[in-house]
Amino acid sequence: MALIIPILRMFDYHKAIEFYVDWLGFKIDWKHSPEGSPIYMQISLRDIVFHLSEHHGDSSPGAHLRIEEFKSLKDYHRQLLDQEYKYNRPGIMVPEWDDNEILVTVYDPFGNRISFSEVTK
Repeated sequence: MALIIPILRMFDYHKAIEFYVDWLGFKIDWKHSPEGSPIYMQISLRDIVFHLSEHHGDSSPGAHLRIEEFKSLKDYHRQLLDQEYKYNRPGIMVPEWDDNEILVTVYDPFGNRISFSEVTK
């Protein structure tokens, strides 16, 4: 099976780390940053993998990733709120199209959205 790895644009490495690693709990799998060049790296959380890039043209801000079958989403949501990250206070919503699903959407510092989804029934 082919693997799809989204690439999200970032503009500030330290803000990206604060958001993705310190708050959301992703880990850095690898980073490519030859001296004087933009950073390109892979991050992961559980079985979620994507790339963050400072390279011009790799992606445009404003992407929306939907992560389905995220287990224990209510617990993860509580962990996020308990950290009191000042730039995001996501809620849990039940989408109008599926009463059996919950969603938590976060916005990164670069205009991208990530929606975590779990079927509850």
